[in-house]
Amino acid sequence: MIYLRGGNASEAAFKQQAAGKRVLHLATHGFFLGGQCTSAINASGESRSETRSTSALAENPLLLSGLVLAGANHRQMAGLDEEDGILTAEEIASLDLSGTEWAVLSACDTGLGEVKASEGVLGLRRAFQVAGTHTLIMSLWAVEDQATRAWMLELYRQRLVERRSTIDSVYQASLRTLRQRRAKSQSTHPFYWAGFVAAGDWR
Repeated sequence: MIYLRGGNASEAAFKQQAAGKRVLHLATHGFFLGGQCTSAINASGESRSETRSTSALAENPLLLSGLVLAGANHRQMAGLDEEDGILTAEEIASLDLSGTEWAVLSACDTGLGEVKASEGVLGLRRAFQVAGTHTLIMSLWAVEDQATRAWMLELYRQRLVERRSTIDSVYQASLRTLRQRRAKSQSTHPFYWAGFVAAGDWR
């Protein structure tokens, strides 16, 4: 097992060490830009009106989703040939993750993407599938930290201790998190326990 934390959790380290790992767990920030953002291609050299009118949707949709890793807050300082800390879906799709059984994205909005006719949803889910990951566990919205931690602990307990299948582990994690919150008189709104889903191999 390799554990990357803080400054060691860089884009370069992930790209170098992810291949061949049975489980990848990324507890970081995720993003999906959607159609409201201005294209980075036209961020300079054009008038403001021209820039605003050019949507990021004109670019590769896999550039609109990604994960934030170490160094992203200093990405403007990265050279042309240097990693900038933003791991886009396009970059993930170029990796060889065929040996990865589970990729768990413990971050916000990791299941979102751009919907394309006859193509489906293009985002992190598609990227990990193209890279060869068997199963992706991802979020449907901006999840809350403490609730996510409780859900993830239950997910791994179901998988590694109870030896349940992927589909049963996800179901039990949601059910037990809901029951725990109810027992503590905490909010049982689905926001706190139903934010994660699995796609891919159900075993």
